[in-house]
Amino acid sequence: MKIGVVHFGWATAGTAQIVRTLIEGLSIQENTVYGIECNRTTKDIELKELTKKSLAATLGSNSYVVRSVPVQYWNENALQIADQLSTLDKVILLGGSVVNSEHLSGKLLQVPVSIFNDVKGSQLTLGYDTALNSIVENIESVRDTASSLNYGKVRVFCVQIPGNGTSKLVVNSALAVEAEIVSTASVEEIEHIKQHVKEEEIVEQGYTFLLMNEGVDPKQLEGHFTGFDLDWRFVEIDESQLGGPYPTALDRLIANQLKAAVLDWSLSDQSSGHFVIQDGQVLLKCNATEPA
Repeated sequence: MKIGVVHFGWATAGTAQIVRTLIEGLSIQENTVYGIECNRTTKDIELKELTKKSLAATLGSNSYVVRSVPVQYWNENALQIADQLSTLDKVILLGGSVVNSEHLSGKLLQVPVSIFNDVKGSQLTLGYDTALNSIVENIESVRDTASSLNYGKVRVFCVQIPGNGTSKLVVNSALAVEAEIVSTASVEEIEHIKQHVKEEEIVEQGYTFLLMNEGVDPKQLEGHFTGFDLDWRFVEIDESQLGGPYPTALDRLIANQLKAAVLDWSLSDQSSGHFVIQDGQVLLKCNATEPA
């Protein structure tokens, strides 16, 4: 049996655990595992056979093993990619983003891996808790420095994190560190932030945090506050800082459950479907086109 595995989004340490478990578990049954990757030069989809030997060649237990594929490229070339993967008996999709899989033949399994916790029907996704904790730790580190210095004016820290829209990652990060959210930089939001800054000036608070995603330009935001005497600071947190080699305890638990469930699905005759995490359990939801 030939099984392909593809990853979308940032490759977390938990993702590597799932792929490594697949390689080790399936090789015993004389199955062949292929990593589905995007060639860095030609941008074409390639199949890379994954073996215990190739596994041993990667550095460290948290090495990515399989490079991620851009979702946009995959969706734009879905029909062509399906033809390239037609020899595979099963395809495992690691990622929370919506991907076009309707043309793929063989059985499919979607696994909730995402720093954004954006999989419908799943209470959690692998990587989210680590990302959330990383953002909080970064902001608290800035807070420690800010609280020890007095500039005589309010310092506005614009913290930009990956993603677009008002994601759970933005909302829960803001709640955790008591930051204001800037989701669209609309007139209403800017007026709200202005009122917030005035209140901070009245109580002589020396700093405040504005949390935003990649769709908001903090430099343009600053231009709306020309009438204020503020000290603007910009903090960018990218995906590489959110994945990290050291997952939280919760993400370790999720990874351990998912890797066992993915291997079990790969070795069994279960239907195509997607995993969701509900009440601490990994559940398989069969696709509507296949019987449960």
